Amino acid sequence: MSKAISGKSRFRQKDFWIRTISALILIPVVLTCAILGEGWFLALVILATAAMGREWVRMSDRQAKGMAYALGIFGLNIPVYFASNGHWVWALLALIVVTIAAAIERAGRGEAWRAVVGLLYIGLAVLAILFLRSGPDGLLRILYLFAVVWAADSAAYLVGSQVRGPKLWPEISPNKTWSGFLGGLIAGTLAGSLTFYFAGYGLALGLALLSMVLAVISVGGDLLSSWLKRRFGVKDTGTSIPGHGGVLDRLDALLAASMALAAYMLATSGTFI
Repeated sequence: MSKAISGKSRFRQKDFWIRTISALILIPVVLTCAILGEGWFLALVILATAAMGREWVRMSDRQAKGMAYALGIFGLNIPVYFASNGHWVWALLALIVVTIAAAIERAGRGEAWRAVVGLLYIGLAVLAILFLRSGPDGLLRILYLFAVVWAADSAAYLVGSQVRGPKLWPEISPNKTWSGFLGGLIAGTLAGSLTFYFAGYGLALGLALLSMVLAVISVGGDLLSSWLKRRFGVKDTGTSIPGHGGVLDRLDALLAASMALAAYMLATSGTFI
């Protein structure tokens, strides 16, 4: 028994270091592209969108062929093109057309909802991310989103793996714990608040509450991804990021939080407080 426990401990330590190294490589790249903006950030979004579209098709449709992958990889980037030029209505219309085309392509194999749900979810989230990065306050908004989601995700992993305790939702994600959830909630709230504090906006209860809500929603995005993977019978969405799985595995929390933050910004005419 002790040998088995020791083996699991070594595996967790190895997994932790692999995840850490991957994060240390990816985070500076993402931040650099976000700060440089324009073509750099757009290129990153295009690559991530193509990767997520491919992973979704591969995960949800094991009989998928050329057209299904073309719609997932290239079709999803048509709305990105329109959004990058400020044509948001055309971007939404393009996303609807691509989603309908994917549903028609999938209909012959049944369960067309698999194509609709995945492409629509990814597409809307990507448009939300582009919307958040646009405008004079775009950099601050996207850095705020990154801070909340990354802090919540990292703290949930670290606290959950060390403290453990009762499971959050074992039927969907057996590794997530209530201790990790609370740790992530606190870290996400602090990270979001401090982002605006160091940007010269001071501390505000409204921002703290918004950060807390986004942290909760990011966990919801993670759980949704876990449920879908169980539904489709896969462990990870891909293998492109060592220690994390696929791009969808890495961005599941960010996708959910980005749509929530974009909706909040639209509802409040672009103000945070």
